[in-house]
Amino acid sequence: MNKIDFIKSKNLDIYRHGFFTKKGGVSSGIYSSLNCGFSSKDKKENIIRNRQIIATTLGLKSHIIIVPNQTHSNKVNIIKKKGDDLNCDGLINFSSELAVGVLTADCCPLLFGHQKKNFSGCLHIGWKGLYSGIIFNFIKKIRECQIDPKELIVSIGPSIGKHSYQVSNNFRDGFINNDDKSKNFFSFKIKNKSFYFDLKGYIKFVLNTFGIRNIMQSKEDTYKKNDTFFSYRFSCHKGIKDYGRMLSVIENN
Repeated sequence: MNKIDFIKSKNLDIYRHGFFTKKGGVSSGIYSSLNCGFSSKDKKENIIRNRQIIATTLGLKSHIIIVPNQTHSNKVNIIKKKGDDLNCDGLINFSSELAVGVLTADCCPLLFGHQKKNFSGCLHIGWKGLYSGIIFNFIKKIRECQIDPKELIVSIGPSIGKHSYQVSNNFRDGFINNDDKSKNFFSFKIKNKSFYFDLKGYIKFVLNTFGIRNIMQSKEDTYKKNDTFFSYRFSCHKGIKDYGRMLSVIENN
């Protein structure tokens, strides 16, 4: 087992949290080594052990970490206890007895805190969730709970970078038709005549539209640094049939 490796965000320093990489677990082969995704074909006992390692690293008990059954949806749920509906891609947590997390491997993990209230949250954002309004749905839910978005603390974790996320013309056109301002987050490379999408940049822009300013954004590119991060796209390009998933976690302070 290698030394565990994770990233903390300075603006969330009052929270126990972390964006964990692929290093420091017990899985082997293409899942080496901190794979936390039960939807992978890794051995279940390895995934359980890897989640326990993360919990121990953060000083938590592994059974309190709640992870949604992600489907690239725009659905966000409030979690009050174990056993609540987890068929979603975002969680809102007001309980000091729970921690929440999301799994990623190129998609973007977001962790949320609050300047004053006992609150935490997380989002798994790929292009589908972003396009279909998962951030809007998250903001709508917290407003219903009397949370002012302007008081949120947000950290945007490692994901595929703007120089790696090659997309089609139709992909670009679809986003621009949905939101004209998204055109500012596409670049064109003459060398291969292709468009590239700045996933993290556009996520931050959308957050800004709700008045959220306390945002830290990781510069890490999961595709380029595939020795440190699991990358779905890298695995596909190499003809690897499966891939590991990284876990990002936050507990209420």
